[in-house]
Amino acid sequence: MHPKRVQVCNYYLSTVHSFLFENDWESFMLILPVGCIYEPCQQHQFTCQNGRCIAKAYICDGDNDCGDESDELEHLCSTPEATCSPHHFKCDNGNCIEMAKVCNRLDDCLDNSDEKGCGINECSDPSISGCDHDCTDTQTSFYCSCHPGYKLMSDKRTCDDIDECNETPSVCSQICENTAGSYICKCAPGYIREPDGKSCRQNSNISPYLIFSNRYYLRNLTADGQSYSLILQGLRNVVALDFDRVEKRLYWIDVGRKVIERMFLNGTNKEAVISDDVPNGEGIAVDWVGR
Repeated sequence: MHPKRVQVCNYYLSTVHSFLFENDWESFMLILPVGCIYEPCQQHQFTCQNGRCIAKAYICDGDNDCGDESDELEHLCSTPEATCSPHHFKCDNGNCIEMAKVCNRLDDCLDNSDEKGCGINECSDPSISGCDHDCTDTQTSFYCSCHPGYKLMSDKRTCDDIDECNETPSVCSQICENTAGSYICKCAPGYIREPDGKSCRQNSNISPYLIFSNRYYLRNLTADGQSYSLILQGLRNVVALDFDRVEKRLYWIDVGRKVIERMFLNGTNKEAVISDDVPNGEGIAVDWVGR
């Protein structure tokens, strides 16, 4: 078993953006990662040139999912040219001949592959074709195909169920249950399924909102921008903020006072978590996994 690589990144301050609100300048920083080392990608993922992993379904979708555009390179997205045009027959030896010359009792291919199987409908006898699902007869042979939700196996005859839940990442926004020939998307408690049958939305009347700091105070802003209110003021220089959804607490770093503090979202029980000369920090995160 190969040891996993740990994702390590250096960060740098890209830009500081400012805007005027209620006669007061507010700022926010954009901190970007550089020099990241990522864990090895899984079999159903595509490895970007920068080491990032993305779903294979995102290759050549027109979006820069990798961040370095390596998922949109020309050699990945170009369709190989057919060896024979649609109006020609491809011989077993690679030659191309006109379709009108197939089954004309002449060896136009020079390997007789254009005359083999002529006049025989292999699909009429399942013991010959051996197709699990559908059989299509051609001039010189036949081919098998599968119903939607199934894939043709390496023997070109057997059909096996496609496990969309594992083979198509993000096919469901929350819970995916595979079925024979299809799949069902389900939602976690507290969520309901959208009409598209794949997405889930919260089943409540609670409107989402953004909590942010501008150094001196904490505020919240509704997603539609219609409501803007104060949570806490009197701070010195808050540069990082996170939320613990389990205990419904806000955590922040005040580099002006060199402390890490917290309080409940309703504004009560404000207290210092670490007050012993905390060094300057650029970010803070609540470990909700290992708590």
